[in-house]
Amino acid sequence: MNDKLPLVPLEMLAVAAPLIRVAAHPVRLRIIDYLLHNGEACVGDIAKMAETEQAVTSQHLATLRQHQVLAARREGQRVIYSLIVPELEFLLDCISSHCRIDR
Repeated sequence: MNDKLPLVPLEMLAVAAPLIRVAAHPVRLRIIDYLLHNGEACVGDIAKMAETEQAVTSQHLATLRQHQVLAARREGQRVIYSLIVPELEFLLDCISSHCRIDR
């Protein structure tokens, strides 16, 4: 009897690969983790947390938005970002387990 899990269908992996590719940057992973814990935040708060310049943070946020990982809404002069792919928490858990880093 084979107790191994079945292989993930190639079609599903083809959908997942671009998402994994866009998340595969330390700053973007940090942004995703921050938004998982905080729900939503503006670029200034995210830049401060990520310890990056606001312009650099904005570029990462734009990339995540283009790949439909984040949503953005305007609140006065500020843009508020939120995660729309909460399943990425499983990716961060896997990274934490593999790297033996407590989140």
